[in-house]
Amino acid sequence: MTLQQLRYFCVMAEVLHYTKAANQLYISQPSLSYSLAELGKELGVPLFGKHGKKTYLTKYGAAFLPYAKNALAELSKGEATLLQIADPTVGNINFGYIYSVSFDIMPSLIEKFYEHQGNRNISFNFHQGTTTTLQKQLADGSLDLILTASSDSDSFGSLPVFEQELFLVVSDKHPLARRSSVTLDDIRGEHYISINYNSALRMQIDSCFHDAELEPKTVIEVDDCNAMASFVGAQLGVAIMPKIPSLSNYKVVALPIRDFDIRRQICLLWNKERPMIPAVSCFKDFIASPDFILKPN
Repeated sequence: MTLQQLRYFCVMAEVLHYTKAANQLYISQPSLSYSLAELGKELGVPLFGKHGKKTYLTKYGAAFLPYAKNALAELSKGEATLLQIADPTVGNINFGYIYSVSFDIMPSLIEKFYEHQGNRNISFNFHQGTTTTLQKQLADGSLDLILTASSDSDSFGSLPVFEQELFLVVSDKHPLARRSSVTLDDIRGEHYISINYNSALRMQIDSCFHDAELEPKTVIEVDDCNAMASFVGAQLGVAIMPKIPSLSNYKVVALPIRDFDIRRQICLLWNKERPMIPAVSCFKDFIASPDFILKPN
């Protein structure tokens, strides 16, 4: 059984006319008849029958047709995949990123990437998550690239993208809201809204608290920066987090912390132990280009 025979069979099953099918396939009618007859012999059943001048699909042909179509469809997908692997201007990238870059950084990043005409046929599947979750997905191959805090893993390649400053966020009714800046000592005794332990942000902030000999009264732990801001806006505590664009929705104020320059490096990470398709390599090279500059708001 050959791919050619399967293609001939599927066309003939649709047209049910030898001359029309042969014309559609750009072959002679005797060649089509012979090929289909040989396929029937190999399968041991007649695929087509005749009733007068009309050709019909037998019950065997009808039963075999969906499998033939499925086989050709799967092979077509395989061919498309190989083309994507070979061509850096097409393909799909599974891209993960932390919540705090989803509002302005990611749209700006993809917009800059698409400014180059040759990149516009590359598509993305985006996934949000915590640093820990994203790094696990990068390790198991579920994601091709992630934009998150830097990693010490030897399995990951890394490119710095930008530095993300962290601020003390308080309700706009909080006494500190009128300040132009604060120190960590200003929040001693304050109720604190914290990101959970799956976030690299949590580890960095805990390290700063340790250096400042500060043990905040954590009253709420959440999964993302939006949730932190909403609880701060409800006057349930203060938080340390990036200045994300959506803060304006929560009646909060972001204050610089002057005694600790709390910043974190946000990096593009990939798995060095897995092969990289050209589309992914194309995006990585775009970030690595000396002309690439990303200025967070």
